[in-house]
Amino acid sequence: TQPEILRVSEGNGWRPSKEAEKVDAYKGSSLKRDGLPPLLQLHLKRFKYDWETGETSKINDCCTFPLELDLSEIMVDGVDEGDEMGDEAIYDLQSIVIHKGEYGSGHYYSYVRPDIRQNKWFRFDDEFVTSVDYSDVVADAYGGNRRTRRKRSRSTSFEVFDAPVKKRRGLFQRLFSFLGFFRRVPMIGSNSSPGGGSGFSYGGRASNAYMIQYARRSDIPTLY
Repeated sequence: TQPEILRVSEGNGWRPSKEAEKVDAYKGSSLKRDGLPPLLQLHLKRFKYDWETGETSKINDCCTFPLELDLSEIMVDGVDEGDEMGDEAIYDLQSIVIHKGEYGSGHYYSYVRPDIRQNKWFRFDDEFVTSVDYSDVVADAYGGNRRTRRKRSRSTSFEVFDAPVKKRRGLFQRLFSFLGFFRRVPMIGSNSSPGGGSGFSYGGRASNAYMIQYARRSDIPTLY
């Protein structure tokens, strides 16, 4: 991504050492192949503070995320024509931590794919372990309004929906653009959830992903 220029003339700049004069400098973040972790954990900021009321509340807006996450498009190396990165920049979704309820109360449980090479998901809710379909995972994890009409692409890795997503700048903004903050998606999933007849997923109206974990595909043989 293009770095931001901190100009002294604009009241910014950067001081190389404690006593040195400020100089113009570049500020930014870059993602390199050597810096990619075997396990990538993304924390979704689901809580916000209102400075006017002094209250903290939960964000239940929809956030979509792919089953397969390709970071090669935002890498600063290995993007030249003919440079094949293979599976080094590909991550597969492995587990999701769900929070249901509102700020200050609620319950946590998770969806896990123990064998990441297979599409077999399980819900771990305290001492209860239940086999579920991936559609149940999505219905419980995306959050937001899931009752609009679904529009799906032919890709098996991503799901495309009608609502637009605002453009963002910077490395982390581009990374989260892969996840799709924030879109309206339909209710999907089977009737295996307690709220199946009410139009909501297993966790109910206020359930959504709190943290998601991806495994780097090239490291899967070592990790699992």
